Amino acid sequence: MEAASSAGLLAGFFALLSMIVLRPVAQRVKLLDQPDHRKLHKGAVPLIGGLSAFVGFGVAWLIWMPVASAHSLFLVCAALLVMVGAVDDARDLPAKFRLAVQVVLGAVLTFGSGISLTTFGDLFGFGEISLGYLGPWVTIAAVIGATNAFNMVDGIDGLAGSLSLVALVSLAFVFMADARFNAELVLAIAIACALVPYMMANLRIPPFRCRIFMGDAGSMFIGFAVVWLLVNATQPGEMAMRPVTALWIIAIPLMDMVAIMVRRARKGQSLMKPDREHLHHIFMRAGFSDREALLMITIVALVFAGIGLAGEYFDVAEWLMFTAFVGLFAVYDWSLSHVWRLLVLFRKKVAHH
Repeated sequence: MEAASSAGLLAGFFALLSMIVLRPVAQRVKLLDQPDHRKLHKGAVPLIGGLSAFVGFGVAWLIWMPVASAHSLFLVCAALLVMVGAVDDARDLPAKFRLAVQVVLGAVLTFGSGISLTTFGDLFGFGEISLGYLGPWVTIAAVIGATNAFNMVDGIDGLAGSLSLVALVSLAFVFMADARFNAELVLAIAIACALVPYMMANLRIPPFRCRIFMGDAGSMFIGFAVVWLLVNATQPGEMAMRPVTALWIIAIPLMDMVAIMVRRARKGQSLMKPDREHLHHIFMRAGFSDREALLMITIVALVFAGIGLAGEYFDVAEWLMFTAFVGLFAVYDWSLSHVWRLLVLFRKKVAHH
């Protein structure tokens, strides 16, 4: 825990330092988010939050962990993903190219490290579901899915960062309980601490007055990191938690992405088409401010993660936890089609009282 704490402090310091250095660079290279019909912020905002978090984490990792450790390949792949994300932020790369890069890097990390999902656990109460030779391919799909899930929720100030912190802190609690996961604990805490300067600037918490955005570089890096930690945590023989718990830890980004894609498929639209139908957009259309939407969604994410960790701690049957999660997703998917009216009624009732 001492190494993780020290690495976290270093990560936060270097993230802050890199944020200061990168701000004028972003202005020169046009690494800026300009308002448009979907982005309603005022003025050009530097897209350096993710870059600064990665630099802070990377420096801390290189100082505290051996270069030849098993996670070095993750650091290399994450660096390449962040570079592509930064170019996308500045030049708007085609969605198919970004997806291809995610597939390649996911494959390199999975096959290069030899670490992949091997089981889904006992999700249906009939015994463990073994993935066999499909394991690496399922892992690649999971990497791509989580990477895009965190990218999709990056729609209002603080949301991607808050949901990332919920996932990373939850994983840190899991890793603290098992000394075999010291490297993963360092990784989780270092990334979480590296996000703190970005979060403060993004939400303009004093002394920060000029905000920054995370950018695709940051949201893709966070998703990539979180799913890699989840894969490492659910390895048979050295299992820090059961696979079903991972669903609860990233419940909001996961459900939001799947529900959005299901709706787009029903309408015959491209699955990668951007829109304003995400959960945070619905809250804001119902009249809530971005801070109110951020607070409520983060609280819900904490509750879901808490349910998952409680189920892990009390060893609740995997099939029961999975059934509850599927039921929760069904309610979530249905409510997205009706929640706008419900939220308006809720808003009026609160205002009346």
